[in-house]
Amino acid sequence: MVDWQKAEGGRSLAASVELDKAFSRRLLPPDMLAVTLTVIGFFAIALVIARIWGIDFTFPRPGKIPGLDANYWAPPGIAAIAYLVIQLAGRQLIRRNRPSWAAFGRRLFDDYYLLALFIFVIYVHFNIKMWIPVVNPALYDAQYFAVDQALRPLIDLFAWIRAWGARIIPAVDIWYQAAFFAVFVLSFLTHSIGNRRWHYHNMIGLLLIEMVGPLSYLFAPAVGPFIFEQGPNRMATTAELTMYEVYKQVLAGGGAWVSENGGHYFAQPLAAMPSLHVGATFVIVYYSVVARQWVSPLAVLAFIWIVIESVVARWHYLVDLPVGLLLAVIVIFVTNRLCRTRQGEIDRAGGLALAGRHG
Repeated sequence: MVDWQKAEGGRSLAASVELDKAFSRRLLPPDMLAVTLTVIGFFAIALVIARIWGIDFTFPRPGKIPGLDANYWAPPGIAAIAYLVIQLAGRQLIRRNRPSWAAFGRRLFDDYYLLALFIFVIYVHFNIKMWIPVVNPALYDAQYFAVDQALRPLIDLFAWIRAWGARIIPAVDIWYQAAFFAVFVLSFLTHSIGNRRWHYHNMIGLLLIEMVGPLSYLFAPAVGPFIFEQGPNRMATTAELTMYEVYKQVLAGGGAWVSENGGHYFAQPLAAMPSLHVGATFVIVYYSVVARQWVSPLAVLAFIWIVIESVVARWHYLVDLPVGLLLAVIVIFVTNRLCRTRQGEIDRAGGLALAGRHG
């Protein structure tokens, strides 16, 4: 894999064009078909949960991302608009092996289709997340906090690193959320340019972890360590306490409260176990590193900061992090299996392009 990337740097575009031609005859290639069926299955599970517990899906009202003064539609919107501008500009600047409009259109279809799937999954994700107090009102915060107490020196180390970083990082309180959304947008844009070898892996991996995540919340739920102690991030603390009030209202009002009020608090359901910020960011980091993207150092730094801030700002218990990472590792394994056919066609397309240059 590494040798291919070293050797193929000069012919990545040609290989990509050949691959676009190969896939243009299929509405949905195998990996995209598999993830589409998985999304349908995820939605079906959500429908069953809603039916059993008598809860309605709610549609989001305009709102802000907790802990970040930005609309929650901003990240996918920015990704969609910036993507189109970059793709159009890139096609016009290419002098050799410029993709045909048919191949270019195929790219647009694939990428906007994946982005649309992602938005739909996030919609279902947040509905399920809001249903947690109704589906499983048991909380395991005391047990998770006991682990934090046993590993207090590690939390103190994280707090020291965070305090040091706060002296040099501007607007330090926003970066738990801002770094996560920034690496998502950057990963989507950078993977979609060039040979796209890992683009589908990245998006399918994110889709899978955002589907597995809310279902995993239901097994041993917790709201977060801020109920025992608060961290130095005032913006996070304000968001946590607001979200906790929403949790308590859902717990008291049940499905009827969710049906009537859920849309007003769509981005504010609360769940600590596992940490999907850590898990999803690890998926992004993994595929940015194997793709040797220029953004990979930024993604690694963002991942490290999210790990530290998730604990210090008291969003998560320490035990939430390895469980989130375990989910990410499983998702990466499944994603690589799903995308084997595409990877093989990328290699064959690259070989054809190389043969054409030397023939």
